[in-house]
Amino acid sequence: MFDIGFWEILLIAVVALVVVGPERLPKLIRVTGLWIGRAQASLTAIRSEISKELRAQELQDALKKPDNMPDLNEQIRLDEDKPAPSQDKKQDG
Repeated sequence: MFDIGFWEILLIAVVALVVVGPERLPKLIRVTGLWIGRAQASLTAIRSEISKELRAQELQDALKKPDNMPDLNEQIRLDEDKPAPSQDKKQDG
């Protein structure tokens, strides 16, 4: 997601240590981790919900459009109109 390397994380940690102080830094890290975890869980839930809705919509569209399927009666008539394969060319061994 973010392209953050080791040196960027180290710089953020040093700035946080200076701004927040060593006493409150562990609590800040825990709270930040909690918020990031909640955000990731929410995004995962939203993605799965969207995926379910898209699958349901595709199924509804497929059921509403039987035009994609050939007419079986027409197919049977076409098969009846075809001449049967000839059996005249049998070779006895």
